[in-house]
Parts: sequence; C-alpha cells; structure tokens
Amino acid sequence: MKKTKTWTALALPVLVASAVLTAAPSAGAASAGTLAESGGVSTQAALTCKGYGRGGVTNARTPVHTGASASASVTSHIAAGRTVHLYYECINSAGNVWYEITGYLDTDAPGTPSRARFIYGGYIK
Repeated sequence: MKKTKTWTALALPVLVASAVLTAAPSAGAASAGTLAESGGVSTQAALTCKGYGRGGVTNARTPVHTGASASASVTSHIAAGRTVHLYYECINSAGNVWYEITGYLDTDAPGTPSRARFIYGGYIK
C-alpha cells in the first residue's frame, strides 16, 4: 500500500539562498508555485506526494531544487542521461509533477521533508 502525504505548509531549509530559479523549468511549463523566504526557511503551499519508488533517466541537465517549485533554490545539477531513484511523486499547487530524489519525509510531523531535494518531472524520460 502506497502512502500519500498532503502538505499545506511545507518548511524546507534553504541552503543556497542566493541561487533562486525564477523561470519555469521547461518551455511551456507554468511556474511551479510560490516560495516565501523567512529566516533561512522557505514555506510552500499545498504539495501532495505519494510513494513512487522507481528509477528514471534525465533527458537534459537537471537542476536539483530544495522544494517542489521552480523558484526554490537550486543546490546542484544532474547530467543528462543519468539514472536517478524517484522516491516520491509530488504534485504542487500549480499541478506540476515533481520527484523527491533524496532526504526523507517525516511521518511524525506530516508535511516536513528533512533535507529533501526535488527535480521537475519534465526532466525525466
């Protein structure tokens, strides 16, 4: 049975506050939500995730974000053609698909990923 988590206030640590992606992750995609920064913590509205547990291959150089939003800080990139493990499939408030690729989701404090990192679904084949 897959676990589904729904968040209304998601707090994520901001590791690279100066690196904020403002454009949509791929042509034709809408901006993936709004992040407000306060004291080194980003808060994101409505994010629904379900266990996914599959592998995927990146189709282009893929930015890794601190949250499921194009405006979340980018911490690194994954080269095109690399296989990544997709632990959770998440839908943000804009309806865009994002995958949680590292970190974990805290079951004791629903809606609180710890050191979680996300990639936009449009970058997966």
